[in-house]
Amino acid sequence: MAVMPANQESNKKVRVSLDLPAAFNSRLEALERMTQAESKAGLIRQALQVYEYITRKTMEGYSFRAVTPEGKEENLVFFSPYVTAATDDDGELVNR
Repeated sequence: MAVMPANQESNKKVRVSLDLPAAFNSRLEALERMTQAESKAGLIRQALQVYEYITRKTMEGYSFRAVTPEGKEENLVFFSPYVTAATDDDGELVNR
């Protein structure tokens, strides 16, 4: 068994295929335009990095806050049994 040098191993890629509802794909495309992401794959890679960071920090006991332009602070809850699923204007789930 040959061992790959660390730099070659980290550059190895794996193809992943996703089946997305049309509404989810539309949201992904809109976010791609808003963020000027290089591609949907790049956007998903960035989202995974943010998700991983938030997960790790939440597990360490950190909390997150958003501050409005007026200076009002609001706690952000990312992982909670009380957070409801996102829905579209017709009340349909969009994150399944």
